[in-house]
Amino acid sequence: MERPIFQPIGSPAEELDTPALVVDLGIMEQNIAVLHNAIRGSDDVSGSGRVAVRPHVSCHGSPEIAQFQLSAESNSGGVAVSSLAEAEAFAAAGEDISTDDGAASSYRAIDDILIAGRVVSPAKISRLVALAGRITLSVAVDNPRNVQDLAEAAQAAGVTLGILVDMDAGYGFGGVAPGQDAVDLARIVTNAPGLALEGIMTYEGPLPITDRAELEAETRRRLQPILDTRSALERAGIEIATVSAGSTYNYDIVSQLSGITEVQAGVYALMDMETLRIRPELQPAARVLATVIGHPVAGRAVLDAGHKTTGPDFGVPVLEGFEGAVATRFSAEHGVLDLEGPATEQFMPNDKVHLVPYNLALCVNQYDYIRAVRDGKLVGYWRVAGRGQLG
Repeated sequence: MERPIFQPIGSPAEELDTPALVVDLGIMEQNIAVLHNAIRGSDDVSGSGRVAVRPHVSCHGSPEIAQFQLSAESNSGGVAVSSLAEAEAFAAAGEDISTDDGAASSYRAIDDILIAGRVVSPAKISRLVALAGRITLSVAVDNPRNVQDLAEAAQAAGVTLGILVDMDAGYGFGGVAPGQDAVDLARIVTNAPGLALEGIMTYEGPLPITDRAELEAETRRRLQPILDTRSALERAGIEIATVSAGSTYNYDIVSQLSGITEVQAGVYALMDMETLRIRPELQPAARVLATVIGHPVAGRAVLDAGHKTTGPDFGVPVLEGFEGAVATRFSAEHGVLDLEGPATEQFMPNDKVHLVPYNLALCVNQYDYIRAVRDGKLVGYWRVAGRGQLG
C-alpha cells in the first residue's frame, strides 16, 4: 500500500513528495467539457434523440473524478465499470466523498452503475444481487447459462437486474455474435424472471487510427452489425431502449450514428499518451511527478519513478517539457532519462520532472491516492477506490 506524506492543502505542487500521481483539475475540467459538449451537440443529428455519456470510470478509479463527470451536461446519470468489485467500491463511495478541497460542488450519489464485464461465479452473483437491492444496477451478458444463473439469483433475492446483451464488434474479447445469436440471447433475457432487458452494448476495441477518415470508416464498419441487430430485435418485437458503444477514441463519430443512445468514454477526463495522438483536442491532466536522484554521467539522469509507479507495460511515459531529454528505460524502482545537447547540463539531484503516462489505467492502478492540484497548488488527496478491485 502507498504511504504518502500528506502535505498541507495549499502546498505548491512542485513540493509534493515523490513519486506522486498528480491531476491538474483545470485541464481535467476542460477535457470533460470538450467531450460532453461535443456529444451534446450531436443530439440533433444522431436520429435517436439525446445521446448520453456513460463514463467508464475504471481507468481512473476515483469517485471524486466521477463526480465531475456526473455533473457534466449530456451525462447518462450513471457510470460504467469493469468488475463487480469496482461497482461495490463506487456505490459505497458516498460516505467518503467530501465537497471540500476541489471536489465537485454538489455531491451526487453514484447509484446507477453498469458492469461491462461478466459476473458468473455463484459467490459474485450473490454479491451482485445484494448490490442490486441498493442501487440501479445493470450487467452485460453474452451466454445463456449466465443469464439463467442471474435470473435464479435475482428472483430468489427479490430484485430486478438490468441486462445489456453484449456483442462482439471485432475486438474479440467477449460478446455474442451480432445478428441471430444476439436476438436469441435477448429473447432468453426477456423471458427470464428477475431480469429486465435494457438494451445492447459493445466495445469496438482500441482504435489507434490517426487519420480521421480511416477512423470514421473503421468505426462505422464495426458498429453497423450492432445497429443492424438492433433493427432485427425491434422487428422481433423486442424493445431496445439503450445502445451503448464507443470510447474516447471515437466518441464524436459514435455519437452521430443513428441508433446509438450512449457513449462509454473512459480515458478522456485525464488522458494518456496512447490516446493523445488520436484525440489531440484533449490534453493530459494526469502526470507522475518524479524527482531526479542521480546524474552520474552527462548523457544520463535517474528518476525515483519506475515500473511500480508508471505502469509502462504498453509503452514508456513521456517526459514533459525538456528538449533533448527522453525517458527510455524503467526498472522496478527507477526511470532513466537519456540526455543530449543542453539537457546534459540539466536534471540535477532533487530537481522535479513530470511524466505523462502512456496508458492511464495501468499507471493509476499503481497508486492509492491522486494528488488533486489547481493553479499549481494542492487541493486534496483523492483515494483511488477502484485500485485492485478486480473481482
